[in-house]
Amino acid sequence: MNESKYLVVGATGGIGRAAIKELVENGRQVRAFVRNRQKAEKYFLGMNSVEIFEGDAIKPNDLSEAIKGCSTLFYCANVLYTEWIGKAQPLLKVSLDAALSAKARFVFPGNVYIYGHAQYNPVDEKHPHAAHTVKGKIRIEMEETIKKYSSEKGLQFTIVRFPDFYGPFVVNGFSEKVYLNALEGKSLQWIGAKNVPLEYIFIEDAGKCLVTAALSEKGINEEFNVPAFALITNKDYLGLISKLGGKNSKSQILNSNLIFSFIGLFNNLIKEVVEMLYLKQEKLILDGTKFKNTFGFLPNTSCGDGIQKTFDWVKSYYKH
Repeated sequence: MNESKYLVVGATGGIGRAAIKELVENGRQVRAFVRNRQKAEKYFLGMNSVEIFEGDAIKPNDLSEAIKGCSTLFYCANVLYTEWIGKAQPLLKVSLDAALSAKARFVFPGNVYIYGHAQYNPVDEKHPHAAHTVKGKIRIEMEETIKKYSSEKGLQFTIVRFPDFYGPFVVNGFSEKVYLNALEGKSLQWIGAKNVPLEYIFIEDAGKCLVTAALSEKGINEEFNVPAFALITNKDYLGLISKLGGKNSKSQILNSNLIFSFIGLFNNLIKEVVEMLYLKQEKLILDGTKFKNTFGFLPNTSCGDGIQKTFDWVKSYYKH
């Protein structure tokens, strides 16, 4: 197997960029597969070992060219919620076929959607895949497709599942806006329950865990759950952001499925968000025992430290 390069598809997404940062810090040569070179150059400023490859992840020829000389494909691509039904599976299969053809390991950052409501906490890798949402069922299909490529075609894979991300380069029109508002003294808007303990994992912790599993033979054809450093409520999370933002911003946490359902009548993206609100309203905590027993560590960035690092990035990236 050629160990010379690591291909990251979806390189300008939060987890894609975090994986590249970790790979570079491990002295690895990285090829970042992106749609927009200009955007990518801003994301990878100062990372001289990152080669930018511009292409379209739905085009097999682009992936076949990009993966040449690569031993591993990190599949960090994603699509808008409104496009999951038609695009998520076809996009995945293009990268799977490329990895299979190149005999490259396929690394997949998973999430908690596959579990549905937690039947017990903490949720380990043996928890039933009992998604009750459309997007959760799609994620189950995606993981099953990866495992089918392994069992029937010999593909090597690694799946590492995470809770919700926060941190540098987590840009979705929602998360980063909270930090920007905090720097301007504006109201911080969030969704979910105020006082239910939840998990938010610092994106660079997630990147380190993903890369660690991907670089180790112990991660071959294995799946791992990785928790956040600690539990925190939405109220306390926003409280820390307000405090560290320095402007004493007020918080507004919306927790009405009815209101979101009504707004969803006029906004397709909000309509898609509604079915996932439960993850901001009820406890679902990941069990990191298997990962820690295998690799010897778990995320160690506290929310306070992670939020401060996020502010440092926001100030630099948005010239604030």
